[in-house]
Amino acid sequence: MGFEELYDQYFARIYNYIRYRVIARDAADDLVSAVFEKVLDKYDSFDPGRYGLEPWLFAIARNTLNDHFRRAKVRGWFSISDREENIASAESVEGAAQKHEENALLLKALAGLTEAERELIAMKFTLGMTNRDIAGETGLGESNVGVTLFRAMKKLKETLGPETL
Repeated sequence: MGFEELYDQYFARIYNYIRYRVIARDAADDLVSAVFEKVLDKYDSFDPGRYGLEPWLFAIARNTLNDHFRRAKVRGWFSISDREENIASAESVEGAAQKHEENALLLKALAGLTEAERELIAMKFTLGMTNRDIAGETGLGESNVGVTLFRAMKKLKETLGPETL
């Protein structure tokens, strides 16, 4: 697979993964660009026998995020004050207000989780990874991943209510 195919196939997933973690659109755009610059720089040295393509890509994305948070000295995952969405012209004011309120509630609920719980939720629901894949990526046991995800989702349901999730 050439770099252009790789970019076309994985751009949306990497963007969503980073956007889920960063929230601010401009920062997410910059980080996705940085990820694909690193991928392009290292693409010729990629060894498919050593790593799978997808784990390699998301390891680069995760390391880029970690570097970003380290540089910014960000301790939490989400800053609710950074959450600003543009209202699409076709969207009603009421619909936009409802969506904004739901996003704020979700961000507040996510802020109540540990960093490890948020990371696993991002991998599971943003990247669509299986518990086995997550375990391989994080070094945790597969059952540990499942239990942690279960407990994190239970916390979210307690905070948001069962009908929200």
